[in-house]
Amino acid sequence: MQMYPQKIEIKDIILLTETNEITLTGRISRNTLQYDTQISIDTTQLNLIINQLQGMNPDQEVSALFVSNRAANGKSLFYFDGQVLAHNSMEVATFSRNQDLLQIRA
Repeated sequence: MQMYPQKIEIKDIILLTETNEITLTGRISRNTLQYDTQISIDTTQLNLIINQLQGMNPDQEVSALFVSNRAANGKSLFYFDGQVLAHNSMEVATFSRNQDLLQIRA
């Protein structure tokens, strides 16, 4: 059986600063299968994602695309819109090595 790598097109990333909760929203594809998902990631995985995106988009400062907002409950959050990047797709294995992903399929 031939294995196809899972790729994710990153739609957005939301980081709640008080709880360090990070949620990545995107579209996973493998061969012809595609589905929307939300994945809880940690700061190490976030750094891997930012580094990968920066390498694929050398003309843009990826970390500068995070926008700070105040949530309704007074907590601050950072929002990243991955769809403004020319290249926002990467293999899931880039940031999932040695860690189980907590994933919600839509």
